[in-house]
Formats: sequence, C-alpha cells, structure tokens
Amino acid sequence: MKTTITAAELATLLDEAPDGVRILSLDCFDTLIWRNVQAPEDVFADLKIDGGAGWMRKRAETRARKSVRFARGGTEVSIEDIYATLMPNAGAEAIADAVRDELAAEARHCFAFAPTVALMRAAKARGLDVVIVSDTYLSETQLRALIGAVAGNEVLGLIDRVFCSCEHGVGKPAGLFKKVLPALGVAPEAVIHVGDNMLADLKAPTALGIKAVHFRQFDAGAEQRLRLEAAAMSVLDPHVRATIPVYQPHRPAVSLRTEADSARALGHDVLGPVLHAFAGWIRDEAEELAACGDRPVKTIFLLRDGHLPNRVFEAATGAHGATAEISRFTARRAGFTDEAAVRAYLAAQAKHERIDILASQFGLSRDEARMLGKNGQGQFEQAVLAPAMLRKITKRSELFADRLFAHLSAAGVERGDTLMLVDLGYNGTVQNHLAAFAQRFDLKIAGRYLLLREEALTGLDKKGLLDTRHYDLRVLHALSGPISAIEQLCTISQGSVIDYESDGKPIRKSAGVKGAQSDVRDIIQEACVAFAGQAEAGFVRPPTSDDADCRRRMAAGILARLLFMPSSEEVALFQAFEHDVNMGTDDMVPMLDLDESSRGLRRRGLFYLNQAERMYLSAEIQPHGLPMTLSLFSANRFGLDLRNSDFHASSLTLPVMLADARGQVAIAVEAHATHDGYFSATIPVGVGQFSVGIHFGAFCDWVQVDECAFFPVTAFGAEARELVARPIDAQVICEGMTEESPDFFRCSNEALLFAPPPAGVTAPHLLSVTFRPLVRRAHAALRKAA
Repeated sequence: MKTTITAAELATLLDEAPDGVRILSLDCFDTLIWRNVQAPEDVFADLKIDGGAGWMRKRAETRARKSVRFARGGTEVSIEDIYATLMPNAGAEAIADAVRDELAAEARHCFAFAPTVALMRAAKARGLDVVIVSDTYLSETQLRALIGAVAGNEVLGLIDRVFCSCEHGVGKPAGLFKKVLPALGVAPEAVIHVGDNMLADLKAPTALGIKAVHFRQFDAGAEQRLRLEAAAMSVLDPHVRATIPVYQPHRPAVSLRTEADSARALGHDVLGPVLHAFAGWIRDEAEELAACGDRPVKTIFLLRDGHLPNRVFEAATGAHGATAEISRFTARRAGFTDEAAVRAYLAAQAKHERIDILASQFGLSRDEARMLGKNGQGQFEQAVLAPAMLRKITKRSELFADRLFAHLSAAGVERGDTLMLVDLGYNGTVQNHLAAFAQRFDLKIAGRYLLLREEALTGLDKKGLLDTRHYDLRVLHALSGPISAIEQLCTISQGSVIDYESDGKPIRKSAGVKGAQSDVRDIIQEACVAFAGQAEAGFVRPPTSDDADCRRRMAAGILARLLFMPSSEEVALFQAFEHDVNMGTDDMVPMLDLDESSRGLRRRGLFYLNQAERMYLSAEIQPHGLPMTLSLFSANRFGLDLRNSDFHASSLTLPVMLADARGQVAIAVEAHATHDGYFSATIPVGVGQFSVGIHFGAFCDWVQVDECAFFPVTAFGAEARELVARPIDAQVICEGMTEESPDFFRCSNEALLFAPPPAGVTAPHLLSVTFRPLVRRAHAALRKAA
C-alpha cells in the first residue's frame, strides 16, 4: 500500500487496504474540508478589524499558545482562548460574537473535497467506521457544525467520531493518536489514517503502528504557482490579505490533474482557470445584453485569438459560440469610407517606409504600391490623397465591407442584430474600426474582452473581465504589456485573414507557425479545455464565496503570475514560439530572445532594458532570478518613476586617457554596476574626435570585456532606446592585455585597452564599455554610489 497518494487516488485507496482494517481515520482541514483561499489565514480577511485582521489574529493565536504552555503545559488552545488574547478587555459576550464571526467566515469559504468524500463512502460500503482526527482550535461541536454547514448532513452522517486536539490537550505530532486508539478500542493495525501533513499525518501515526498515508495535495510546481499567484494578487490589489482573501477556487481541479508534463500543467492549471472564469462571465454578459435590449444578441468569438476562449466557452457552458475571422487589418480595411478615414490612418503611421503594409491596408496591389511610393513613404501618402486614388480606395473598401458582412452572415449575423464580439483584448481595436461598418449594416456592436485597457475614451460598449471597474489603469497597463504570451496560447494554427470571397469565405495568408510550436500549443489547449470540463469536480458543493468576483480575482492573480513570474518550465515552452505581426504581411518575430536580454542586463541594467520593445521581458529575465522579475512586476504595476541611475548601488573609477592630434589628457570616468558583476561606463568622444585608452591594469589582474562600441550620444538620454540603436564596434588595440580565452584578459600593471575614434560620424558619439573585473588588484576598492 502506498504511503503517499494524490487526489486522483483517494477514492480507490481502500482497494489496497490490508486485511483487518476496521477504521478510516481522516485529517480534517486540507483533506476533507478545504478552503476557497490560498492559505488558512486568508479567511481572517473577512473579520471586521480595522486595517485587516490577518496579522493581528495570527499574533493572538501565537501569544495564546505561549500563554497556555506556561499555564497548563502544551500549546493546544481553543478559539475562545485566541479571542480572549486578541480582545483582553472584552467580555464573554463580545468574545462569543467574535468567535461566531470567524466560524461564519470559515463557513463562507470552506467546502468538502469530493474525492475524500468518495473515500468515506467507500469505507462505509466496506463496513468501516470513519473518524476525524484534527489538529485544530475548534471543538468537536464547532467542527461538526462546520462540516455539516459546508458539506451537508449526508456527509456529516458518515462520520462516527471526531477528535480535536484542543479538547485533548495535545496535537497529533505530540501524542493525540495515543488517546485516539484507546477511545476507539482498537489496535493500531486496525486503523488507516490519511492526511496532508507529513509530520502529523504520516510520521506520528506510523510511529505507533497505524497504517498512515500522506495525501499530497499538489505537486511541487503547482504548489509554487499557487503561492506566487497569491503574491501576484497582493501586488495587484493592496486590499488583498487585509480585507480581501486570496481566492483560489481552482485548487481542487489543480489537485486532480494527473498529467505531469509542463505543457499540460500550463494549460490545465494556469490557462484553464482563467478562461473558465472568462467563459462564465461571457455567458452572463450575453444574457444581460439580451435582457436589456430589443435586438437579437449574437455572440461572436473573434479568430484567431478567440479560438481557445470559444472552445472553453462551449465546454464550460454547453452553449454554442459562433466564430468570425476579423483582424485589425480587415476591420480597418472595411472602414475607409471617405478622405477623413484615409487621412486618420495615415496620421497614425510612423515613418517606417513599409509601403507594402500601407498599400495592402488600402486594398492596393503591389504594382500600384511601387508606382505610388517609388520615392518613399512621403510620396505614397500624398499620392493616395489624390481625388482619383481616394475614389478607388473608398470603392474597394466598400466592396471589401460587403464581403466582410457576407462572412458574418455565414456565422448567423443579420442586419439589426447586436454583435457581442469576444476577444482577449486589450484595446478593442477591431471594434473601434468597425464603427462605420456597423452603421452601414444596422448593427450594434458590443465588445467583451478578457482584459480591457482602452487607449482613448471611445464611448463604445466595451467591458473586460478585468477593466477599470476592478483595477486602476496602472495594473491594466502592466498586464497588457506581455499579453502576447496569452495570445499565442489561445490562437488557432492558421494564417491570419486578409480578405474574403464574395460568399464570405475567409482568405488567409499562409501560416508561418512552426510545427513544434503548434504541437506544444495543441497540448496546452487540450489541457485547458479539459479543465473547463472538470472545473467543479472537486466540490461536493461549491463554497458560498465562489462567486463572479472570486473568479475574477483568481484570474487576475493567475495572469499576473504567468506574465511576470513565469517558471523556468514555462519559459522553456515559450522559447519555441514566434509571434505573427498580423498586418497583412508574413512578418514573424520570436517571442523570446534570452541571449539578447542577458546582454541588455549586462550592458545597461534592468530599467534600460525595460525601455526596449520586448514582447515577454519577464520570461526573458526569468533565468536571472525572482528578485529581477519581481522588481520588473512591481515597477510596472505601480508605474514607479525609477531610472537606471537609481540602481547604481556601486561603482568603479576608470582611469581613462583621451587623445587627439593636439595631445592627450587623463580623466576619471565612473563605471556603474549593471548585473551579475558587470560594470558599464560611457566615455564621450565628440564627433569622432578622440581616441580612448582605458587603463584596466590600474585595478584588474583579470578582466572580461563584454562590449566596446560607439553609440550616438542621443541614444543614452532619458527617453532613449539605446538598445535598438546601431552601435559601431570599436576596433580595439590591447597593450599589456593577454586574451587567454575569448573576451577574458590577463592584465599587466600597465594594461591598456585603446579604441581609435569612429570614422564617418556626423553627430557626437560616446564609447560604451561593459566589463567585469574578475580579479582585482588589492588597492582597487569598490566604491558605493552616492
């Protein structure tokens, strides 16, 4: 018989029971009775104590246990003892009221775990007695009342005896089972005990000869994710763990997962709860729209990113979700109704010289694009505003809109309908661009998004499962930054739509997604849908606190944890992913570039790196540790005004020589710590005027040189994007520096790294040097930053 089992194995545990077993003994909390929160103390958030009850309530329990140890020995206390310590000047009635409040809070959050109840029923079917042995400050009467309230009288009726540590003066590790066995009148071999605590429920009973089984609620990865989700929720909302618990209604389903690989864990434990919560909210929103309006409501999931939300919606609700392929590209193309619309699009474009993108958006051919833009983007913009070309663009847009409506008609949409467009978000760009289209075809459009963070006050009918009704814009902005990670997990493996046939059939560009990426995504999506089918499987009946707000908060915490504190296993999965730019082109970009981010950390530090256009920066820096990702998360969530200079905790003084045709001068340059022992220094060289000599031998026996390159001075300003500036590699000359292996140098006392000025520059430049002193000379002390 196993000594450790999982949730999926609980119900059939007795199939392996040895002969002679007469009693099934169960731990209570986290075995039979679970809480809809991450940790027991989260229940205390419901208590009416100014500033939040959690810390004060836990302190009171600690003090009460210390007091009883001196008063009567042992550390077991009752809940009444705890509140007498918490409220030293209160009378018996006030203490009784406080106890009732806590028990009521427990009843709101607690539920019976279905596999454990199945085990109890199996025990009864075999003629076994069922007893509860619990380390708890609740009395038997209080514990029985709680079990009956949250599990029902039928489950309560399965329990023959209850043993509570506070009533027997001793806990399970200290000897409670020595009192249980005589009370039951059986030998140890007649009892099987099951519980989640390794010491209390396995080692203690095993020492007495009781057959004990440790119930492992979660594997190590799931346990860590749940803890970090709680941490993420606390960062998102300062009320969490003060007046709001860390809700985790997905815990039972996570415990029941049997597949161990990381892709299935990501789909089932992470994406599954988020999209299940989204599906329930979409169902409620559709019902509300139908009840409040006089038009038929058609729920349309927008492909490609709406693919998985639609599958989860169908699995979770049993309702059919129609789909339509409308991208930002096609929605915009259907809206060029007049010159103002064309001008508005052109005004929003940066100077990128991608004439092919502009022409494709207007419905122009490659030949037309070459003719209109042969001298660049400026000429193209002027050409398309000519009256004849405007007429051509608006007519083609009108015909395109007809084909788009035919596509929607195939999904069941009719003139006069309300379209509830469902997408991940976060701006509702497709909905924005369909305004003129909706007016022409007499449609009302509502947008419902997983995450909504609008960039303008559009006044359109938009809502998000997470939006400004729940979180401030700093939170929503932070979550929006790496949201492409969620998009990649939810999308369907097909090219993005670029046009439609006359009957509405979509015309797609070729799919550029790698086979390995599709295979991993398929596993993740199947596991996500599987969660939706068993999201309630762990409940005998759901806890009272499991409502829409609970699920929303859970989803926010899960998203924030994945987007800002991904595990190494999750990062490894995303390394195979590429992102489709989806602008009518075949452009694909890697989701992650761990090497580039590592270079950025070494050369500039975290907060310069954060300025760069990274798709999933937290995943790229995950190998560098939680302090790094947590710093990024906090700075983004709170919109902290942190500069790279704020992180200059230490510095080195570099002896530098500047030389030109007229002579040379010695200066001292401060090199500031960046990451992993590296330092970065910038040395002005004018407009290719000065050669630079760095006297590494003055402070290093060994040095590693990571970068030595010239950049424009403007690349290092407060608003600079220096990581995307094109450097000019310095053609260095090393004197007294022996390169023992690539970039590793042994330095003599006179070692000098010499860099001639860059040729052909027309603007002021500086030399950026990133290095790591490996062995310092004894007199070269590290300086603290001011």
